Amino acid sequence: MDIDNLKTFLEVYKTRHFGRAADNLYLTSAAVSARIKQLESYLGVTLFIRSRGNVQLTSEGEKLLPHAETLIAQWTRTLQEISLPADQSSRLYIGSTSGLWNFTLQEKLIHIAREIPEVTLQAEAHADQELVKRLQERTLDLAVLYEPPAIPELNSVKVGQLKLVMASTEKGITPQRALSQGYIYVDWGEPFAVFHANRFGEAPPASVTVNLASIAVNYLGSIEGSAYLPSSYISEIPYLFAVKGVPTFNRPIYACYRAGHERQALIKQTLKLIEGISI
Repeated sequence: MDIDNLKTFLEVYKTRHFGRAADNLYLTSAAVSARIKQLESYLGVTLFIRSRGNVQLTSEGEKLLPHAETLIAQWTRTLQEISLPADQSSRLYIGSTSGLWNFTLQEKLIHIAREIPEVTLQAEAHADQELVKRLQERTLDLAVLYEPPAIPELNSVKVGQLKLVMASTEKGITPQRALSQGYIYVDWGEPFAVFHANRFGEAPPASVTVNLASIAVNYLGSIEGSAYLPSSYISEIPYLFAVKGVPTFNRPIYACYRAGHERQALIKQTLKLIEGISI
């Protein structure tokens, strides 16, 4: 199977248009159509329902989609592995959420690079579900996330802890005022949502809801308000103060990897370098 045909299939799916896919791939529309026909002929199925101005996947196309994404990711990794410089022994793929990368993982990445210079690193940011999917597909070696997946073939090790405190731009503010005036709800996942509902279920709705702490911090830099943020922010950001009399929320951080990973020694060495995450 020609990998370029799979790439073309994915581009047509993303753009829902043969002409736009051709532009993105620097091909002619005829070349894109020819590649799709070759792929359909190879598989013996029709992949797209073609209508004027719109292209939809058939049921067979829907089935092919995740496999095409996996095959291309694995092929890309293969090319990267065989093209490593002579002084590099292997490449390590590490993934996490955008939020965790923004906290302390970037520092951990630098630490790994210094301690294991013979390994080329690739860092990626994805949602939790995508991280788990990539671990299973072998396109990620290690993922750092809040919720360890209950999947037998994946091992999870606690490497740190997130401590959330209610922070406000007003020093000495009462919890009641913090929750009712300019409160920002940061989505820290389902466990935090349950904690928040149990503690503050009677409070007014938040004025703003975000899914990244950095958005809340930047917002509070311009507009007065409060939000649950990592405790480390209180000492690092001059305009934030801890709200007294409000419970904290602690959440463990895990590193996950395949149980049968072929480079167990490298994985264990990396785990030692990233453990002790404290946010």
